[in-house]
Amino acid sequence: MKKLIFSMLIVAVAASVSCSSSKKVAQAPVPGGMVEDVVPLSGPQYRGDANYYRAVQNGLSAERSMAQKIAMQNCRQELAASIQADVQTVIESYAKSQSTGMSSEVKNQYQELAYTVVNQRMTDVQVVDEKIYREASGEYRYYVCLQMPKKAIAEAVEEKLVNDAKLNLEFDREQFKKIFQEHMAAFSRQ
Repeated sequence: MKKLIFSMLIVAVAASVSCSSSKKVAQAPVPGGMVEDVVPLSGPQYRGDANYYRAVQNGLSAERSMAQKIAMQNCRQELAASIQADVQTVIESYAKSQSTGMSSEVKNQYQELAYTVVNQRMTDVQVVDEKIYREASGEYRYYVCLQMPKKAIAEAVEEKLVNDAKLNLEFDREQFKKIFQEHMAAFSRQ
């Protein structure tokens, strides 16, 4: 009986030592005391490129559906702001390239029309990826990456400008395409 108890005690001590030594390896200190934070959806496939506008956002709420709504709304706003900034740059470049010189009124009309197109096209965004986590507090954190093809935006803006009778008189379709493509090519080199 003593041998059995002694054997069990040795096995328990050996198991304890082997478990504690593996824990020490797993909890080895990081050089400089730093801890790496892994951010979901942060790889290169979640960043905008020459073909797609992309945005990543997150939302936090006690309710799962509300965390998702917050993240989606924030992501759509970021995506729209990015698209509008690019469209504004293209329109300004296009206005400068016109040999007759474009009035500020016409330029503003181009921009307003372009912003309308962007707002209408925001319904066409695609979900690239999404992740949901439950925090220690019990709240949900929802991450989402949305994208929109740049070509679709350019074509929609171009079509709107061509179909507007007043603006079409001064619109050089080929010049607009050229400037948009140059802008996208410059973006892909960054």
